[in-house]
Amino acid sequence: MQPDIHAVTVIGIGLIGGSICSALSRRGVEVRGVSSSQSLRRALDMGIIGSGYEYDRMDESLQGAQVVFVCTPLLDIGERIPPIFEHAERGTIITDVGSTKAFICEIAQKSVKRGVHFIGGHPMAGSERRGVNHANPYLFYDAVWVLTPMQVTPRKVLSRLSSLISDFGAKVMVLEPGLHDRIAASVSHLPQLLAVSLMNHLAVRDDDLFRNLAAGGFRDMTRIASSSYSVWRDIIQTNRSEIEHALEEYQSALHKVRENIENDRFLDGAFKRARKERQTIPRYSKGFLTPLVDIRVSVQDRPGELARITNIIYYHDVNIKDIEIVNIREGEGGILRLGFVHKKEAEAAAKVLRDVGYDVTIQE
Repeated sequence: MQPDIHAVTVIGIGLIGGSICSALSRRGVEVRGVSSSQSLRRALDMGIIGSGYEYDRMDESLQGAQVVFVCTPLLDIGERIPPIFEHAERGTIITDVGSTKAFICEIAQKSVKRGVHFIGGHPMAGSERRGVNHANPYLFYDAVWVLTPMQVTPRKVLSRLSSLISDFGAKVMVLEPGLHDRIAASVSHLPQLLAVSLMNHLAVRDDDLFRNLAAGGFRDMTRIASSSYSVWRDIIQTNRSEIEHALEEYQSALHKVRENIENDRFLDGAFKRARKERQTIPRYSKGFLTPLVDIRVSVQDRPGELARITNIIYYHDVNIKDIEIVNIREGEGGILRLGFVHKKEAEAAAKVLRDVGYDVTIQE
């Protein structure tokens, strides 16, 4: 932690905001939380914030804050940025955690004032659990955290925020906002809509014979279709043009397959290119989509801890597909990542570990 960062305001204390608070408070930073009264009470009880402010007192929380994390829902972030700029003191760095960036950065560009800096952010970390009760200081270990600075952002300001986030265990990647959204549309938003469409393609048949034979590959490739539209509404609304472009490109590619469905040479080439391209994708790093269903276990730095965890899972007949020590701090502990092929296996492993007292999150 940079020694000159000693006061941070976190607006919106749910899973992500609460985990930021938790990571900061463990490092001795003064953390001010802004949220609902219920979330604030819980965060204070957990000891992850030093003081709490309801949203109508947000301007008070900004006094003396050197960094501000805005962790509310996507459209709400856009509404809060202008008043944050208005009340932030000179030298403050404002960032957010929204999953689309051009929309947010355009608002920030219109709101900017001299001496106050904005850098968009997107931490690619999460859990099936929601709310401050499940805040985890290790949530960001080994996760990519994209930063999208404005053109006028001084390099030293970007370096300062990057250093802070890197101390959470995250891997910082710097992108232009539009490029971030273009990539997200192709590798996250398009697959989400395709998975939903594939499941609805099956649903219109309303036939248990089709459903029973949809196990295996079909089920695996449509796993993300279980997502709620409430999670995706703001994402689609704020990245619609890039999503439309990705859909048009995919529609054109699908049409080409249809035209060549009897062309053996074309199909052979398509399969070979797909196999070769898939091999270039990092297997275990966390990007927009996760290849395995991971659980992350908070562990203490003590002898035999790894063996104890794997034995507990083994004796409950759950198969671990991949295992990685993400980050262990001597004398403090850290995170153990366990990868599973199916969500039900990850859930079973998480349950047996929670039953014996481990703090576990499922990454999706």
